[in-house]
Amino acid sequence: MNVPSLDRIVGGLRALPSLPTVVVDLLQTLNDEDVDIDRLAHGIGNDQALAARTLRVANSPFYGVQGRIDSIAEAITVLGFINVRSLVATAGLATAWPASAGAGIEAGNFWRHCLAVACGAQALAAHAGMRGEALFLAGLLHDIGRLVLVATHPDIVAEITRRRDADDCLLVEAEQAVLGFDHAQIGSELCRHWRIPDSIADAVARHHCVNPVAPGTAADMADIVHLADVIAHALDLTGGPLAMVPTPQDAAWRRVGLDREALAAVLKRTERQFDGMTNILG
Repeated sequence: MNVPSLDRIVGGLRALPSLPTVVVDLLQTLNDEDVDIDRLAHGIGNDQALAARTLRVANSPFYGVQGRIDSIAEAITVLGFINVRSLVATAGLATAWPASAGAGIEAGNFWRHCLAVACGAQALAAHAGMRGEALFLAGLLHDIGRLVLVATHPDIVAEITRRRDADDCLLVEAEQAVLGFDHAQIGSELCRHWRIPDSIADAVARHHCVNPVAPGTAADMADIVHLADVIAHALDLTGGPLAMVPTPQDAAWRRVGLDREALAAVLKRTERQFDGMTNILG
């Protein structure tokens, strides 16, 4: 089997499915202080599929809005631009780049898991006093490298799946055995290709391999996404076959500082937000 190098995969990123322009703009403006909200609202409103999904969730009981929201501009006024940007990014990614069921990934389960990790990351961010929107997007994108492999090398995906089943190991371990690198590294390169902020690309790259230095250092975004991934698997919010729950890395756990009460609150908030947002996937 001709196993591709990471450089070869990165070199082929331009041939992958593209995101709607407005979604790219939203992702790239995450760190911008001067965002032309009116222009972005107009762009979202012009994409009927994105607008419809966004408004459906904006009007859900999760946000508890009195009355009905009928336009993106109104959604931004009522919910805030940050919430709307996260909703549109979720809808745009899930609709523009559905996973292929023929390559070992079922689209619905894949995006449900990514949304669950995004919700878990945002809940953990509130606990850690970190920026929730950036961590929501990092969680949403954490496994995007899997879709790169599906789109470019389905034969390699099949071999990775065989290795995972034969060795009864985690997917990331099978990827390392077959490729010498994993989907987290690929996903990080795709984030950089889309010019998404480096902080998110770095969290995607390291969510399976966090900083091993434990006490005395502050939690970072990779710690949060790593633990959110564990939480999402443990809660089994995908609705698919129960996957192996990864073991939380001790260093990340210690830095985030979750005691029993805080963990219970994070789990509750993750499930509530996931339930409120899941219909944005279709």
